[in-house]
Amino acid sequence: MSGHRILILGAGFGGLFTALELTRRLRREEGVEIVLLDARNFHLFSPLLHEVTSGSVEPRHVVWPIRSIRRRRPLTFERRAVRSIALDRRRVLTDRGEAAYDSLVIALGSTTNYFGARGAAEKAFSFKSLHDAVRLRNHLLEMYEQADLERDPERRRRLLTFVLVGAGCTGVELATELWDLIRGPLARSYPRVDPGEGRVVILEATQRVIPCVSDRLAALGLEKLRAKGIEVRLQAPAVAVRDEGVELGDAEVLPTATVIWTAGVKANPVVEALPVERDKLGRVVVDEHLQVPPFPGVFAIGDAAHCWDPGLQAPLPPTGQVAVQQARAVARNIARELQGKPKEPFRYRHQGDLVSLGTGDGVGEIAGLAFSGLPAWLLWRSVFLAKLIGWKNRVRVALDWVIAAFFPRDLARLEW
Repeated sequence: MSGHRILILGAGFGGLFTALELTRRLRREEGVEIVLLDARNFHLFSPLLHEVTSGSVEPRHVVWPIRSIRRRRPLTFERRAVRSIALDRRRVLTDRGEAAYDSLVIALGSTTNYFGARGAAEKAFSFKSLHDAVRLRNHLLEMYEQADLERDPERRRRLLTFVLVGAGCTGVELATELWDLIRGPLARSYPRVDPGEGRVVILEATQRVIPCVSDRLAALGLEKLRAKGIEVRLQAPAVAVRDEGVELGDAEVLPTATVIWTAGVKANPVVEALPVERDKLGRVVVDEHLQVPPFPGVFAIGDAAHCWDPGLQAPLPPTGQVAVQQARAVARNIARELQGKPKEPFRYRHQGDLVSLGTGDGVGEIAGLAFSGLPAWLLWRSVFLAKLIGWKNRVRVALDWVIAAFFPRDLARLEW
């Protein structure tokens, strides 16, 4: 075998695990080149972003430098931003010229979906990147600094009202982490601000929270959120974000200086521009092998792919465990093709879901077993600690959690 170039776009869960699996399977093959492209030189462990915002985990401890894989032949990494894909010419246009491929894996992830809400893209906080998490943390602390000096009750109430749009896993975990921060470290550090004025509101357009778990656990999660004091408004879509607050579907305006958008995602613009069949979120419709018809050797996975699941009778959700399973399946099929073997269809096996509801609390399901309260939270921490890439990061995050349990959280604004 000679001269086969595999190009992987994106170093999120899908792209990185495709690269690592291909490296394992093809390390003895001659003439194979695996190239991983991403605009950033690190992999972000996004499930812990909410703990970066609250100060429980340090920002550098949830990123893994991609160049740590430099000794893994035949894999190389190039820091490039993908601009477009010319499927007919088998070329990828980047900010540093074109890159050719023989096999292509599109794992470019997703962007925030604002569902047409006016002003949301300009005025709401997105929550997908490390920059988003640190920026939101700085804003949160700034709101308390301003509230500490504000004497007008209405203005102070607006400063201390934090509205999250979307009650999926990300929105719920972030809301409960903010609530613990407001009721604990911030209450102690800002004695002139009444702790009762801190307000967390979740707006959800549908009739339930945490859609990834069963109806029973979702109802329990809703009960726990409200018992903590977090306001949850169901069937309350946000239609506009203004300077003075967020406008709901019934024309009510909720006064706030902080709107955090965790309502959903859509495909990366590069994926949306591809001349292939796509769904309403811009994701590429793939076949049973995760291949993009009618282009052989081109695969799409993770948030870039619309992959129909016969068991769910619905497309697979944009989650990390879906992306990782798809990554391993694509790597296996590319390796099989290079070895002259037929491809195997992808079959998703759901491993369960765990959702943190703040310190010492959570809900979740694993292997058909339901968990809630402290056991669910401990299981959540154990599972995500194990899934972190690199022992250095695992040790760092574990130490961060131990320190946060025994010492006050650092409330310094991270500005550089």
